[in-house]
Amino acid sequence: MVQIHTLSVADFKHTMRNNDLYDSTIESMPELAVISIGNSFDDFDPDDIFSNGPSSRWFARRHRNVLNMTFDDITSPEKWQLLSQFGNSRHSDDSSGNASAEKDYVLFDQDMAREIADFVDANHEARTWIVHCSAGISRSGAVSRWLKDWLKFKYGIDAVNVDGKYAIPNSHVLSELNRMFY
Repeated sequence: MVQIHTLSVADFKHTMRNNDLYDSTIESMPELAVISIGNSFDDFDPDDIFSNGPSSRWFARRHRNVLNMTFDDITSPEKWQLLSQFGNSRHSDDSSGNASAEKDYVLFDQDMAREIADFVDANHEARTWIVHCSAGISRSGAVSRWLKDWLKFKYGIDAVNVDGKYAIPNSHVLSELNRMFY
């Protein structure tokens, strides 16, 4: 039976470290596939065990059995529009060298759903899946639930969500992923 682990970022980093899984070793584990979901912004110092932004990626390089995704825990396009109005105060330099505030969050969309489906299809023989986001509840909960159903639907593979008992799947992410079934 395939196992799907739904983890918080802290549990994910502990699991990777405790199992010696790094850029240099992950591809030697073809029975393992990882979907790492980060925020569009850095929420803490990148070296902090709880940090879950783009610069805190555990796997810095692309791997055939690792998918790094970046999207925020937003439950509807309407909430995304509202949040984007007020913004996520990140700063960057514009072309003239002046600092400017960016006010955009990343909403999960059909292109991202397709990217996950393609990744799962390429790794459908993995026996262990690890899916994580900041808390291991909403975004990863949606992906884990969909993953279990997709493996059964497309490949007849039975899977169990080992530690997703606290998951409350993000309804928007799950809805976008479920569109892959049609």
